[in-house]
Amino acid sequence: FVLRTPQRSRLWEIQTPQVATPALLQRGFERVAAEGLEVTDDVSVVEVLGEPVKLTVGEYTNLKVTTPDDLPLAEQILREARAGAKAR
Repeated sequence: FVLRTPQRSRLWEIQTPQVATPALLQRGFERVAAEGLEVTDDVSVVEVLGEPVKLTVGEYTNLKVTTPDDLPLAEQILREARAGAKAR
C-alpha cells in the first residue's frame, strides 16, 4: 500500500554511470563490509564515508544496458548519434 507520495519537485533522477576514484570506492566498500551496511550503488558507498556527492546534468540517451531488451534502444541511439556526426 502507498503510505505517502513525495513532492516530485523534491526528487532527482540519478543515472549511471556514477563516478568516483577507485581509492574512495575501496575505502567505502571496506567500511560497508566491516560494518555490515546495506548500499544500493556506488554513490551510497561514497555517502557511507560522509564524502560529498555532486550532481550534474545528464542525458536520457546515457542509458545503462543491463538486459538484452536494452540493446535495440542502445543501437538506435548510436545510429542517430553517428548520423548526426556525419551531417556536421
